Amino acid sequence: MGPFMEQLNVITKRVDVLPMVKYYIDQLGIYGLFSKYVKKPEQSPVDPAQILSVVVANIICASQPLYKVEQWAADYMDGLSEYGLNASMYNDDQIAKKLDCLFKADRNSFMCELSANAIGVYLLETRQIHNDSTSVTFTGEYENQHPGAVKLKYGFNKDHRPDCKQIVFGLNITADGNVPLSFELFDGNRTDDTTHVPNWNALREFLGESDFIYIADCKLCSQKNLDHIHEHGGIFITIVPKNRSEVKQFHEFLKTNSIEWQYAYETPNSRKKA
Repeated sequence: MGPFMEQLNVITKRVDVLPMVKYYIDQLGIYGLFSKYVKKPEQSPVDPAQILSVVVANIICASQPLYKVEQWAADYMDGLSEYGLNASMYNDDQIAKKLDCLFKADRNSFMCELSANAIGVYLLETRQIHNDSTSVTFTGEYENQHPGAVKLKYGFNKDHRPDCKQIVFGLNITADGNVPLSFELFDGNRTDDTTHVPNWNALREFLGESDFIYIADCKLCSQKNLDHIHEHGGIFITIVPKNRSEVKQFHEFLKTNSIEWQYAYETPNSRKKA
């Protein structure tokens, strides 16, 4: 063994998919957006952008996200972090404080700028936007809810836990690549059919146009929702609920009449094998 090999000190780390996630974090400018919108508390030893960027990576990469982040960071990047921190800096106290900072930030503008970055970097087509909502279930005591936050309420729980409080989470994605574009949060007792008008309005403001195709399930199919979108120059695709009288009348009509179908829209069957 030569003198070079005798002096060589090799450090190995298991990184898995982390470098790829870091690449996309950089592409989308997430670190810079955290720096722009999340203020650093006085006397804080760590910039919030550093902690929050690693939290994003942890949520994507870790098998148990937000659990023992400090240990996860030690396993994957202690001493090698591109953010210049050792794993000990990613402890629960630091993460909690930085998440509080994020809560106080202008998260709506943050999300809008992040979505705009994604559209620009990956040239996303925003002609068709899909929307769906679900319930996010909470357990435990939440007696001191922030007055400016959405309210934990009992509602129709899609986790089949009517005993638990929840919030309603609505997500918009592009048909082009199924990329999350924006989201809306609502009080837990909010019904899905009442989320579409404010959500569509927010999309119209963000996209700067009204004639995108808004695609959602049968909860969109109400007179108020469809009239609002149509009257503001929008286009929608939805499903008429089976219990509507129009559906029953149509089925009866089909028994004695033939229909000349007009082409309106088509999409490939994702379940059909090539």
